[in-house]
Amino acid sequence: MINISSMFAKPPFKPLRNHMDKVVESVAPLKEFFDALHQQDHTKVEEIQQQVIQAEEEADAIKNEVRNHLPGSIFMPINRRDLLEMLDMQDTIADVAQDIVNLLTLRKMRLPSELWPDVIQLVEKAQHVCLMTQGLSQEFGDVLESGFGRHEIDKMLEMIDQVSNAEHEADVLEDTLVSKMFEIEDKMKPVDVMFWYEIIELIGDIADYSKKTGNRLRLMIATN
Repeated sequence: MINISSMFAKPPFKPLRNHMDKVVESVAPLKEFFDALHQQDHTKVEEIQQQVIQAEEEADAIKNEVRNHLPGSIFMPINRRDLLEMLDMQDTIADVAQDIVNLLTLRKMRLPSELWPDVIQLVEKAQHVCLMTQGLSQEFGDVLESGFGRHEIDKMLEMIDQVSNAEHEADVLEDTLVSKMFEIEDKMKPVDVMFWYEIIELIGDIADYSKKTGNRLRLMIATN
């Protein structure tokens, strides 16, 4: 049972930060998952799938508790609706991670070996962008506790820019991978091509929704 009173104790951003921690837990095993998939270690694949599912379910539980118990007057410097929208952005990251492992586990898909290094590189970049967004959670707590001090705001805006730049790098990797797949897709089953394009897009979505979380924070700061 989640202790709501402790969740909303100091620091004031703790509920969303706890949620983001669970989101990161859902994304963290993805590289290991893809490695196991490539090695056709289906036992390991299913084991990691369950880890991701559990982390996503725990993130959902925190999300629902926040939605159900967040009073309209809490976190006075911040609009309640903005906080809940950011919560949804964060939660989508965990949802995407679960979609990836569920789809790949169900279909037991394989990718041509020449593309595998690019897939792993994209996964690692998406994970990195997500971790950077986790750092924004801590920093935003500092911004709130400082009463929106200029120094804390400037530091956070710089971090948001760094997340945006890293997400752009993920976009470039995604485009490169798609181009390489296009060149060899004749060697693959048509249905596998379709599903791998979807998987690549989902991996990119992890970075994209991490960036969107940062952009939501930027808007919240701009209104104060």
